[in-house]
Amino acid sequence: MIQEIRAKTLLIACKDADSWFGVRYRFNIYRGCQHQCIYCDSRSECYGIENFADIQVKVNAIELLEQELARKRQVALIGMGAMSDPYTHTH
Repeated sequence: MIQEIRAKTLLIACKDADSWFGVRYRFNIYRGCQHQCIYCDSRSECYGIENFADIQVKVNAIELLEQELARKRQVALIGMGAMSDPYTHTH
């Protein structure tokens, strides 16, 4: 099932900038993932996603990203898709 949601925030600061990739912020435009990889830690109950196979699309992601980037004062790398496939097929 695909559901549209409105997110409150998009960019999440990483506690430790990843020393290998240098990612300071991360974001996901989806919650859930249709791949259902058995080894994926994003399926953990601690994230509060009832059915990880259901895709929740953050329909306001672009406007949130524009707003949040405008408030940042440092150039930084942003990682995408750590909690789901960033290219989820939604149709």
